[in-house]
Amino acid sequence: MRKLLLATVAAMGASMGAAAVADAQTASPEPGTVTVRLNGRFRFYGGIVTDRDVNNNAAGTPSGNFDATGNGTGANSSGTNKQSSYGFGDYARLFPGFDGVAANGLKYGASLEIRQDNAYGAGGGSYGSVGGQNQHRSLLYFKREWGYIGTDQLGTIRLGSADQPTSLYMTGNFENFNDGGFNGDVGGLAAPNTQLTWPFADNGSYYTTTKVIYLSPQLYGFDFGVSYEPNTGGTGLYDACNTSNPLGTNFVNSAGIFTQATGANAQGVAGPGCDRLSSSPVGGESARRKNTVDVLLRYRGTFGAFGIAATAAYVGGGHVLDNSGTPFNNNPLATGGARPNYDGLNVGDFGVAVTYGGFSVGGKYQFGRYNGALGQLVPKGLPDGEAALVGFSYTFGPAIVGAHYLYEKSAGDVNNAYFGRQRTEQGIAAGATYSLAPGLSLFASYLYGERKQNGYNFITGQGVSGSAAGNPFANKVTSQVLAVGTGFSW
Repeated sequence: MRKLLLATVAAMGASMGAAAVADAQTASPEPGTVTVRLNGRFRFYGGIVTDRDVNNNAAGTPSGNFDATGNGTGANSSGTNKQSSYGFGDYARLFPGFDGVAANGLKYGASLEIRQDNAYGAGGGSYGSVGGQNQHRSLLYFKREWGYIGTDQLGTIRLGSADQPTSLYMTGNFENFNDGGFNGDVGGLAAPNTQLTWPFADNGSYYTTTKVIYLSPQLYGFDFGVSYEPNTGGTGLYDACNTSNPLGTNFVNSAGIFTQATGANAQGVAGPGCDRLSSSPVGGESARRKNTVDVLLRYRGTFGAFGIAATAAYVGGGHVLDNSGTPFNNNPLATGGARPNYDGLNVGDFGVAVTYGGFSVGGKYQFGRYNGALGQLVPKGLPDGEAALVGFSYTFGPAIVGAHYLYEKSAGDVNNAYFGRQRTEQGIAAGATYSLAPGLSLFASYLYGERKQNGYNFITGQGVSGSAAGNPFANKVTSQVLAVGTGFSW
């Protein structure tokens, strides 16, 4: 049994993120007692960044001004926005919670995750620092909040804004070296438009919603998990009707604008942005998930000196219905513009990791009806999403080294996808972690990423407008980050 446990934890460590491994290995208190936790993390990085694709002139394009149709032109304009090739970055997080065990063996507890990694511009002069008049970068917010109850014999129920089984039991993603590769922190030193999309289930747009989760006990090496998410609301009790502009810049109606509700809808009744909204005449609302189910089966075992962990999962669900009565249309050049008819999620997810001694190798494959990152919906008639990752890690003494290669294809910009132009992203991440002392680690990281979609300008965000050809500039961007850092955990 001890041999099986060690091999299982090793395989999990090679395939899961550090937070998930720590969660899986949390020691239980003695029966009849409660243990209160206030864990935390602080990390600091210094990096050299090559992302000159983000440099642009005052008009926002690398090659010139805008013409009458909104596309870039070949003429130069005065003034250039440039990035330095070096920088520092840091962040902190807190993980308060408690764990209890009743005298009859019932286990229960709650866990919170508090973050402060807010992306706000530095501004000029003194406004680049955090102070009473500029608090945005340091404001705290809850990313996860959940409670659990269960037994070793019957399994565990989790309730709240928490990771679903495809994230908790993720296998083959190799995030255990440095800070997590393409799902880590170092990529944040590069400009956002050059950062690869992390397509798998441990992305924030998917795991932060409120859901009910069941995790089974292990039997003959197998266990499973299932979760249900009624809508995309998270970390809050109230229905959120009429609390703010609910759609932001990514989801707008066919006219390209959003008009704040007035009259009855201004009084907090059903309208755009409500957590429980089931139908809406606002086209962008139909891109919101509804009734999402996440089911995963996992196997862990040993065969001689080898340990293996493998998962197979399915994610499915619906979406908010478009009840406008307007015909659906994916063509952005049609009269009135596009009004996409979205599909719900319909995704397969598979992963495997094989461990021998301190060496682990494996990968992940994900495919189906989603766009870019799992949890993001794609309109009917546009291409499926697909992502593959292969990686390895080697643990020796206090050190871990590893690497993974990520390739993904998606609809990306849906207007260009209508004309057959998909988005491709790929890159390689490598690095090492050295545990200098309990709670103190040193990191070394290297990332290279490439994003491409013909007709889409990754600098201006422009795509198809006046012409089906789309925008001819900045259709491909790349970035490299070489960084060292240190982590403090308690």
